[in-house]
Amino acid sequence: MFILWEEPKRNKSIGKSEWEIVKKQWKNRCAVCSKTEKSVGILHKAHIKARSKGGSQYIPLCPTCHYRYDHHQLNSTELSRIGLTKEQYKRVTPRKKKKETGFLW
Repeated sequence: MFILWEEPKRNKSIGKSEWEIVKKQWKNRCAVCSKTEKSVGILHKAHIKARSKGGSQYIPLCPTCHYRYDHHQLNSTELSRIGLTKEQYKRVTPRKKKKETGFLW
């Protein structure tokens, strides 16, 4: 008897060499605020379109801008730097999580 083992699905991410190419296209700077990777410590792989909506393209964002991007806090000027309008931004950002009630039962 054979037991079939199915690997759990994992979020696909780009490899290190691909990520280096993406960062090089943005001159190793945050796509929104233009701070260098050296000054912020690390650039995050941020999805332009949320993973929950099928996104697979990445841009480099500093931790602060990544948080602001995911929480709908970028203004029109900042969005234009990454090639998005307000309407496009609404369609590609993550779905809002349901609020927890705080009850354990």
